[in-house]
Amino acid sequence: MKHNVKSEMRQSMDALHFSEEAKNAMVNQLLAQSREQKPKFSGRKMMTVMLAATLAVMMLTGAAVYTRWSHSAENRYKPTQQIKEQAEKSGLSVMLEETNSSENPNEVLSVTDQGITITAVQTIVDNYNAELTFRIDGFDLPEDRIPAAWPVVTIDGDLYFYSSQSGAFFDGTTRNDEGKLVYASTGEPVRTRDDEFHSVILDYVADDGSLEFTHHISFNETDGRYLGKEIQVRFPYIGIQSTQKAGPDERLVEGDWTLRWILTGTSDCITIAPNAKIGGSDVILLDAEIGQKTIRARYKVDDYWEGWDELVPLPQAVYGVRMKDGTQYICGPTSSGFEDQEKMIYFTESDMFDVILDVSQVESLMFHKGWEKDANGEPTIETFYYIPVSAN
Repeated sequence: MKHNVKSEMRQSMDALHFSEEAKNAMVNQLLAQSREQKPKFSGRKMMTVMLAATLAVMMLTGAAVYTRWSHSAENRYKPTQQIKEQAEKSGLSVMLEETNSSENPNEVLSVTDQGITITAVQTIVDNYNAELTFRIDGFDLPEDRIPAAWPVVTIDGDLYFYSSQSGAFFDGTTRNDEGKLVYASTGEPVRTRDDEFHSVILDYVADDGSLEFTHHISFNETDGRYLGKEIQVRFPYIGIQSTQKAGPDERLVEGDWTLRWILTGTSDCITIAPNAKIGGSDVILLDAEIGQKTIRARYKVDDYWEGWDELVPLPQAVYGVRMKDGTQYICGPTSSGFEDQEKMIYFTESDMFDVILDVSQVESLMFHKGWEKDANGEPTIETFYYIPVSAN
């Protein structure tokens, strides 16, 4: 039987989901090495051993990319290997522990104080938003309490670079394929307490005793000016949430955990300018930028949108995307307002809900149309208008 060694090596790599670039590089390197050696056994067996050894080393050293994401990102986005690869290649996602710190000797990615270590793990950043995930080791979370932390963040020394910030600890849960809440570590249904509220039992502490905290930032300016600048994140305490309604956090351990690095991200997007009416309304979609995480759209409205004053979203605003395979994903506005009130040009910046897009597979933008109703007149299925997407 004849064997195509090069093909068989690539098939082995396919099973481990290496990128095309990585597969080609490894194959060429291994073939070159095999020609230089005098094997003591058959060429095919020699190549198999070499491949196994190389893959093992790469896995141990972290040279194989697109594999390890934070628990928070893995369970929120459930990214395929292809999405991970695209997100890392575009610069949207960065695993900070795998970056070369020698390129920036001033960066500090891990700090230990009071016996607690905080490490910057992953960033997911575009022109509009940033998600910064940190691992906390050495903190003993009291039983049945919710962890709390709130960092002070600056970019290039500026404390007022954001329009909003929020943060949360990964609670150890996720949704299964049926949409049911389960524990991420085991897939078992989330348990509830035997109390009047049947409150859920969360699992903040990982098997290794660590916690994960993700800080979400919406940028004040969305032209990419913050990318390439030094970001500093200082944690003044680690504690637990108050049991009193709207009460302040209980600061169990105070210290100084100050981390800093160069913030990187992506400005990649596709742009459309359909200048098309949305459904039967007089609102016109002028243009839109569709990125892996954020959609910015501009509209020509026929009158002043008074709902803007009360933070009510524009009814005709983009609602989500439909992919080429028919899958639909929803987004929600994070910022909106009049870009030019005199010309009645309105804008929305919307964040995709729990998904990172492969923008090359976006087929159309979705806009709310109405509801199909059942025999009793109750709304059952939401319907949409669609405006096709084409890359310029």
